[in-house]
Order: sequence, then structure tokens, then C-alpha cells
Amino acid sequence: MATLSRLSELNSNAVIPLPHFGVVSLKGEQCDEYLHGQLTVNTKTLTDSQVRHAAHCDFKGKAWALMTVLRHQDQVLLLMNTDALQHSLAQLQKYGVFSKVDIEDASATYSQWFVTGEKAQAHLKSHFPTLPDTAMSSVQSESGVVFRTDFPANGYWVITQDADALITPIRNDDGITEYGQEVFEAISIANGQPDVSGESVNQFVPQMMNLQALSGIDFDKGCYMGQEVVARTRFLGKNKRAAYSFCVPGATSVAVDGIVEKQVGENWRRGGTIIRAASLGEESWIMAVLNNDTQPQDKHRLAASPDLEFTPMTLPYSVEEEKGSNIKGRK
Repeated sequence: MATLSRLSELNSNAVIPLPHFGVVSLKGEQCDEYLHGQLTVNTKTLTDSQVRHAAHCDFKGKAWALMTVLRHQDQVLLLMNTDALQHSLAQLQKYGVFSKVDIEDASATYSQWFVTGEKAQAHLKSHFPTLPDTAMSSVQSESGVVFRTDFPANGYWVITQDADALITPIRNDDGITEYGQEVFEAISIANGQPDVSGESVNQFVPQMMNLQALSGIDFDKGCYMGQEVVARTRFLGKNKRAAYSFCVPGATSVAVDGIVEKQVGENWRRGGTIIRAASLGEESWIMAVLNNDTQPQDKHRLAASPDLEFTPMTLPYSVEEEKGSNIKGRK
């Protein structure tokens, strides 16, 4: 497995295992109805070729997990960080006893991989009838599911029950470089992808982590756990925070829940909390929840490493929200 000094040196043909992501499987005649009352997106309209970002929140609107939702065969699969999975799974099972739905941890059944590049795509084509050509769309086969990521737009996420057949040929291709999960984390942070793990579980409302910018909240759907808080945050303009990405010069140990400080005049004050982090050979990547009026020129530093200063990157989407006075067209 290759190491990487800087993200700019990433091989265009790459494969990355994602052991830090698990799978929750749901099936049963009331599966869609049940999930509709739990997640921030409308699962009733989710098609076999569609993939959605979503959050699973408590009644206060704070996210147990951020996840990717998709279908495979007769199941709905929720892909999420293993740190968050047990928390989210416990809550789903707690309320699932009142519905005709089977909920289980299917992480041991599926393996997950990120691949990119024409050579990797050529291997995938031998296992799927076609490859998805638009962001957040998927294709299924007996081998599993592949979907195209939105950020980055040229990546593919593979979920398979037979990694030996599907992934091993990709890993053995001399023209494709295999990296560790820290490279995937860096790619995700550079592309403004939030996540929930460690101490950030059940700490932030989805909009504080930019989920609305990723079409991960359907504001016109019916009630779900935490919906009142999430909707009020949106329509009354109460959210004052957002997630920002940073590239930190030098390799340093950065932990989720670490503190980012912001320079105010000649002083430094607490700026926000890290929710995602990765360290490469010569640079580190972090995503932190800060005040949403943060400007590109604002200087920040790590509280644990105050000698490293940095400014926020430009996100590939806008975090601005329009506020309103009511909610219309609930489904």
C-alpha cells in the first residue's frame, strides 16, 4: 500500500479500501415508511438508481450519523462511519420494533472501496452492465453496487459482497495505486465532505456540517426525528455555523474533536471543532465546524499545534441558506 506526501501527487488511477465505513441494512414491507420517519431525506421516492446523502438525528436535531442511502436488491443500505454506526443502529432498532422492518449491522457482509481513473473503471465495467455517469447515481449487479460520487465528481464508491472477484484485479493492476484510508479522508475533506465520528457523534445539527448543500435534507417532507429543530434552523435562519476545510502545512497528529483557534486582532480565540481529519506525509487535512461568517482570509491555527497557521479553502458548493417563515408542501 502506497503512502502519499501531498494530495496533489495522487495517482489518477487509484483504489482505496474503506474499512472505517460500515453498513446498516433494512428490509421489510414497512422499511421505506419507517426510514421516512427517521432520516432527513424522503426514502419513499428513493429509486434503485439513486443515492442520497442523509442524516439520522435525535429529537434535538443533532446527528447520530451522516450517511449515504441507497438500494441493493430488496434492501435499503445506510453507509456510515463505524464510529457512528453503533449509535445510529441502536436508535433505529429501538423504534423499529413498532414497524415491520428488519434492521441489522451488515458491515461483515459488505466491503467498501473508493476507485478512480480510467484503468479502474475498465475493471468495474466487467462486473456492471454500465457505470453511472451522473453524480449520486448507482448501478447494481450480482457483484454489488457502484455509485458515482458528487465531490469529487470523478470518483466511484463500490459496495460488494465479493471483493475477491471485483476488487482484487484492480488491486493487482500495476497501473493502479492502492492507498490507505487516510488518503480517502484527505480527498473527502478537500472536497467539502463532512462526517460524524468520535466525539462529534450527536453534537451538531446537520446544517452545521453543510448537509443542506449536499442535498441531504428534504425540507418539504413529513415529520422525522429531529425535524422540528432542523426545519426551524433553516426557515428561521437560526444556524450560525458551517463546516470549512483546511490544508495544514506539515504532517501533524490531528484528532476529531480537536480545537481550531481563530485570530482576532492580535489575539487568538476558540474558533470551532474538528469533525474530520487526515495526516499525509507533508501535509494534514482538517474539516471543522466554525462560525458561518468565516472569510477566506481569516487566519486559523490548531490549539494543539499553535505554530501551524492556515486559512480556509474554497468549498465546491455554497453554504448560504435562504430563510423563510413557514414550511410548505410536506410529503
